[in-house]
Amino acid sequence: MEEDATAETSFSSNSDICQQLLNRYSHSSAAQHRHLSATAAATRFIIQSSSLPLSPLSYFAATITSLSNSKSLDSTAIAALTSFLSIVIPLVNRGEIKSEKAKEAVRILVRVVDDCRRDLGTSSVRAVVKCVGILVAEFCDSKDWDSVSFGFEWLVKYSLDKRPKVRKCAQDCLLTVFKSFDYSATKKASKLIYSLLKDHMPLAVEISASDIVDGSKTEVLSRPEHQEVLHLLNVMKHIVPHLSLKFRTKTLSQLSKMLSSQFSAVTRHIFEIISVIYETSGTEVIVSNAEDILKSLLLYISSLEKNPVDTVLLAATLAKTALDKLHDIDNKEWTNYFSLLTEYLAGVLSLEADVASQASTILRELIDRHIDRRTFLTIKSQQVEDEATYNAELKAISSTCTAFYNVLSNSHQIPNEPLLSIIALLFLRLGEISHIFMKSIILELADLMNVASASASETKHLQDCIGSAVAAMGPEKVIGFVPISLNPKDFSCSNVWLIPILKRSIAGSSLHFFMEHIVPLAESFGQASHKVKKSVTRQDLQAYAHGCWGLLPAFCRQPSDIYQSFAALAKLLIPFLKKDSFMLQNIAFGLQELVNQNKSALASNHGSTGLVEFQRTGIADDLLPDSTRHVYSRKILSKNIKALASCSKELLQALTTVFLESPPEERKHLKGAISCLVSISDSSLAKKIFVTALEKFQLQDDIGEHGRGESEINSSADEEESSAVSVGNDAKRCIILELASCIVEGSDEDLINLLFCVIQRALQASDDISQVQAYETLSRILENHSWFCSSQFAVVMDMLSDLKSSANIALLKKRFACLEALLIQLIMTNMDEENTQSFLILNEIILALKDSNEEGRKSAYDTLNGISSKLRDSSDATCDGPYHKLITMLTGYLSGSSPQIKSGVVSALSVFIYNDPHICITMPDIVPSVMELLHSKAIEVIKGVLGFVKVLVSCLKSNDLQHFLSGIMDEILRWSSISRHHFKTKVTVILEIMIRKCGTASVKALAPEKYKDFVLGVVANRHGKTNSKEAGDTKQEHSDMSHEGQQKRKRGDSSISRKEEEPARPWKRKRENRQNSRKVLERVGHSEYGDLQKGKSNMHRGKRNLSSEKKHEGKNTMKRSNEGKIRRPTVGSKFSKHKKLEKKGQKIS
Repeated sequence: MEEDATAETSFSSNSDICQQLLNRYSHSSAAQHRHLSATAAATRFIIQSSSLPLSPLSYFAATITSLSNSKSLDSTAIAALTSFLSIVIPLVNRGEIKSEKAKEAVRILVRVVDDCRRDLGTSSVRAVVKCVGILVAEFCDSKDWDSVSFGFEWLVKYSLDKRPKVRKCAQDCLLTVFKSFDYSATKKASKLIYSLLKDHMPLAVEISASDIVDGSKTEVLSRPEHQEVLHLLNVMKHIVPHLSLKFRTKTLSQLSKMLSSQFSAVTRHIFEIISVIYETSGTEVIVSNAEDILKSLLLYISSLEKNPVDTVLLAATLAKTALDKLHDIDNKEWTNYFSLLTEYLAGVLSLEADVASQASTILRELIDRHIDRRTFLTIKSQQVEDEATYNAELKAISSTCTAFYNVLSNSHQIPNEPLLSIIALLFLRLGEISHIFMKSIILELADLMNVASASASETKHLQDCIGSAVAAMGPEKVIGFVPISLNPKDFSCSNVWLIPILKRSIAGSSLHFFMEHIVPLAESFGQASHKVKKSVTRQDLQAYAHGCWGLLPAFCRQPSDIYQSFAALAKLLIPFLKKDSFMLQNIAFGLQELVNQNKSALASNHGSTGLVEFQRTGIADDLLPDSTRHVYSRKILSKNIKALASCSKELLQALTTVFLESPPEERKHLKGAISCLVSISDSSLAKKIFVTALEKFQLQDDIGEHGRGESEINSSADEEESSAVSVGNDAKRCIILELASCIVEGSDEDLINLLFCVIQRALQASDDISQVQAYETLSRILENHSWFCSSQFAVVMDMLSDLKSSANIALLKKRFACLEALLIQLIMTNMDEENTQSFLILNEIILALKDSNEEGRKSAYDTLNGISSKLRDSSDATCDGPYHKLITMLTGYLSGSSPQIKSGVVSALSVFIYNDPHICITMPDIVPSVMELLHSKAIEVIKGVLGFVKVLVSCLKSNDLQHFLSGIMDEILRWSSISRHHFKTKVTVILEIMIRKCGTASVKALAPEKYKDFVLGVVANRHGKTNSKEAGDTKQEHSDMSHEGQQKRKRGDSSISRKEEEPARPWKRKRENRQNSRKVLERVGHSEYGDLQKGKSNMHRGKRNLSSEKKHEGKNTMKRSNEGKIRRPTVGSKFSKHKKLEKKGQKIS
């Protein structure tokens, strides 16, 4: 009978149990149900005859009384009674059965099973086991061992039963009973379990010693006593965490004796028990038998070929845990086992990929835990080499390295990635001393590279491993072991494959080594290329020479001798800046590395007096340990900067000369080098270089009176040029402006004013490229020199106002960068003033949001993102701060502006909502102000608002969205009946998002009665999407609707149906007005800011370009002469509903 399995959940203690059974099985024809119902009815009759309440306790007492006379009962009656009792006992409340009665009931139940063992079925025995378990765990006195011992021992006996269901039930009850014991009872129960394990030890050892080959497992386990051993081990797996510490320790000792070097039927069970003990026990238990366990586990792991791989990996994991505990208590014995374990696992790394990957994970954890180069930092390399013969830890490291070398040397092909990754980790963990222990490994890796005929992609892991060796021990040691050389007789080269590896991996070397060893090698390759006759060989030698020179940036990564060696390096490099173009990029990158590293290190630790840590270089960052980072004192960093600055004059002059003569693709590399050197040099040097460049290009007129002497002014006065700028001068001015952008950071006030003169002249030119460069330089000045932005604000604004708009996207981006800096400065410094200039800037950005060109719209969105981010990050990001000031300015446009402006502002607000949804909570007027626009008649405004709402509901958390749910529902549903312009679809999508976030009930409750059917349809359709058939029907329905819509359009019936015409209809029915609406759309263009993705605007769907009238507008967006017509919106969120505000002009003056 299976009723006991569900008694607790299907029966209630508050009503008569007998009646519940009769109601449930009154229509059942099953014999066991009839017997159970009859037994319950008879028991109820007995209780009623005794005038007792029909409670679970009364049923328990009556049933136990009936079972006490089991000799007079047949097996059917006993089965019904035990099944009924298993239903009743879980319903009896704790404490209702006294411990003496519970103990007596246990004996009765045990006697019933023992007397009728042959006649009782599995379900009856299982029911009794369950009853005994509940009685012992909940009603017997757990503090009195005599009260629970009898039932506990009986449960232990049946936890080894051959019947799976009985055994499983007994094991579950045994675990529950164990958990209920106090400390005293736990000790005695643990002793009993341990005794049982010890009694079965001979059989367990016998099973463990028996070989399991194909077909013999059944024969080995055919004996019942052998099966009992397996059942006992399975029980141990569950209850061993609850054993006392003493017997857990003894259990570990017995398990170590059971283990053998070969796999057997008990191996997995033993490993699982050890694993549970390790997971649930402290160091004391694990360490007590760690060495015995380790010996057994290592013996098993060593027999890799005989044992299943998964058990070997499990044994290795257990061995690692034991090893970690020995290491934690500083037991030196761990070193012996460490080398053995790594040696055995190294062999596993050569197996199939999945197994090798698991082994590499274990090895990685082992090496990370037990090998640390910081232990040997105080010992010199020679001392490490001497101590390696007697120091236990160094001997373990040496043995480990030897094991990996043996695996490599026995490999006849390129090793797999797991093996190479572990060797790479070993290099990095040992660091500089790796050259002592891993010299043979680096030589073996080099041999593999020399004989490899595979492509670069197939040797990638091998190259990465060698790169780790370079990062760990340094290029000096690696090149010493694996020299790059040239045979002068036949011009053959060796180990040139090392050059690209060095380029990726060097960090923290020395400039001196580069000059003393790499430069001569590069020169030898270059000289040899002039002597060889074969073109292929000559090209190879030239490539090797360039490759060696290309190592310069790598040697400039955190070198140890900057202030000692940089002067010599600069002297070496300057001649190359005058003749060899192939070195320009290398020199530029190298100089940037040197300057920027030291500057950033000093800046990041400003004010500290201790050591400064260089940032990661990206070299082997996934493996590079913290101990290999390069740390320098502030004193050394200051010396480095001083040494770099002392050579900056000669370098800057050479770089500038090359810069002015180079094509654009080479100038972009030189710009960074010039910029970083100027930043650490005196500003007078930058000014001198810039004026010299102007004189070279004969552009002195661009700076007016700045930077020229009296004679120069007089001479220029005699050489008046016409106002037309030649094409040649435009190209020269573009180069000058590129140079200007490089020197902005290190310029003083006088030089900045000089640069601004050049910018003004360039912006008057007709050449777009010059204007782009001028805008870029101006934006850098505005960003890096706040004093200029403040003092020259009016001048800059006048200049920008006089400039015409351009369709050039590159120019537009740079112009917006200037406007962004100006607007931020204006808002930050004029918090209490309503400045007309800020609205001029906003007007231009907002209009760009409605540009027909996607790149133009994206530039405007990016600008808004930048403004939003910088104002939010400002120190005054309070509710009255600059960020909120900008939002308030934008919402002011919503009152009385043209539809185009309103639509653009709504798109702008969508950007702010996307980046900072919380702004809706801190400024609660935003959402109602935008939602009010849904009463508008302008289609592009409606589209913009629906896009805003979609962003809003997508970004807000469900709790915050609840505040706006009612207002959103009231406003958007008025457009749910309009299919044109996808309004209905947009509303449906918004509703689906709200339903997903706020729940169907909340959305349905807020739907106006008029739109209930539409909302219910959206809900039904959303639920129907989970059914594939219904999804197909929905798709067909949409297809039919689409076809119907096409037929209507063909008939010219694009107007809203009579049913859709409500008093608040968005446009009039007359055909003339519909045509006028289309004309407005064609003239102004429109877009929506629907699915925002990191500031990117949506693609137009079928949008038309701006009309030719707008494309050829002759007037400026920000023309100062039209200041009287500038849109100065009312700051606030209220809306005027007067028609005259709806009829204002469509353009911003």
